[in-house]
Amino acid sequence: MTAAPDQAPAGGRDPTAAVDVDAAIVGGGIAGLWLANLLHARGYRTVVLEADGIGGSQTLASQGMIHGGLKYALSGNLTGASEAIAGMPERWRRCLAGGGDVDLGGLEPLSDRYYMFATSTALGRLTSFFASRTLRGRIRRLEPPEYPAAFADPAFRGVVYELNDFVLDTPDLLAALLRPVADRVYRHRLLPGEVTPADGGCELRLPGARLRARRLILTAGAGTGALLDHLGIASPRMQLRPLHQVLVRHDYPHPLYAHCLTGIRRPEPRMTITSHRDGDGWLWYLGGQIAGDGVAMSDAELADHARRELAACLPWISWERAGISTLRVDRAEPEQTGGRRPDEAFAAAVGPTVVAWPTKLSLVPDLGDKVLALLDPPRPGPAPRLELPRAGLGRVPWSRP
Repeated sequence: MTAAPDQAPAGGRDPTAAVDVDAAIVGGGIAGLWLANLLHARGYRTVVLEADGIGGSQTLASQGMIHGGLKYALSGNLTGASEAIAGMPERWRRCLAGGGDVDLGGLEPLSDRYYMFATSTALGRLTSFFASRTLRGRIRRLEPPEYPAAFADPAFRGVVYELNDFVLDTPDLLAALLRPVADRVYRHRLLPGEVTPADGGCELRLPGARLRARRLILTAGAGTGALLDHLGIASPRMQLRPLHQVLVRHDYPHPLYAHCLTGIRRPEPRMTITSHRDGDGWLWYLGGQIAGDGVAMSDAELADHARRELAACLPWISWERAGISTLRVDRAEPEQTGGRRPDEAFAAAVGPTVVAWPTKLSLVPDLGDKVLALLDPPRPGPAPRLELPRAGLGRVPWSRP
């Protein structure tokens, strides 16, 4: 007796059998894992295909900031970008408390607050803007006894503000998101030729299996571009927005999570600093204006520039013996006029394909809302199982060989 079509014969899976899912997610960074958790909790049969290590190309290169957008309002006015993201810290905090869209209970932030500082108390119109009723609950000027340890040095004579923002350790965040869905996250680099339209959805010809997905959700970062081309999707298009970030290894004993506003001439932080464990000490990771300006610089030029900027922003700390290296990162985003930074998370359906970019780590909950709004209700069926290796966590850039 032969097995019925699409049914595994006794003794093992029929490699020609089809595995049916509601959604096949391509890309295992923060967006893919968040959506996998969101959909799994709502009864969707979901698999994730990740080409390399979980979070390896973009998520693990982020600074882990969950912020409410005030760094986009340094002109002294609220903007579309600052308001699109304003509610995100509270949504994430509900998740950390175990009561949000995704259960992240037990995940501890690297820092429960973020700061803005300047070495001078003269911030012009920003002083009154930060004190305005409009920003009540989002920013607070600190008194010296409240300063974080990095500003306790008597040589610091400036001003420090506390924001309702915080910083997560991205490897810990990814590990927390992976645990509930680990049995459906596979390591496989999806090739464009493996995807074809089929019966109102998509068919993926994978090693040892045919995967029939009602929805194909693309969260593959830079890898989304080639898939869009193969699928003949002319819009939306992808842009890669380059940054050149800075890694600082030093013997200063205190971590710091802060935007430097000293002497800013543009409405953006001079540098954005996060701190990450590096052996027995701290590594400082620098973004902000320095990362944008650094795109046009060589590694050596940016390292020299960063040493000068650190001396200007934090002159009470000696930077002579600090080890400085750089990291080029491409942010994969929906294409914008002039290549500008998008203000919001993005999701759009083109036939059975959903194209999704969170655009910022903070906006991932908003991305979840947008994707859910594009999906039909789940259909009942067996949990999907594929004969593919499981995907493991990637490594942060500063720990790679």
